Amino acid sequence: MADRLKDKEDARLEALFRSEPIEDDGFSERVVSRVRRGMWIRCWTLPIAMLVGGLIAAKPTAEILLAMSEVVSAMTGGFQALPVDSLPQATLFVFGGTLVGIVALFIKGLEE
Repeated sequence: MADRLKDKEDARLEALFRSEPIEDDGFSERVVSRVRRGMWIRCWTLPIAMLVGGLIAAKPTAEILLAMSEVVSAMTGGFQALPVDSLPQATLFVFGGTLVGIVALFIKGLEE
């Protein structure tokens, strides 16, 4: 029905929008290529950084794990003499897990 009830202003607007697009000499393509290149750089930066960091930290991590295994093997006799009352109870784990979950939700809420 709107097609049938056109006035002079509608006809002028249609003529304006029917005009040829403005030539930009490849500007749009250059902008799109730069944006895509930036997207690829951002996409690959974190995984590459994690890989490099992991390679750098591999040797110290292995040394720490070996040292900790030696410490634990030296202390195994001391753990057998611990009373049962000194071990953490299940309610402590439930409370701690709930607290961690609430903090995670709070942090996620801050991001939004």
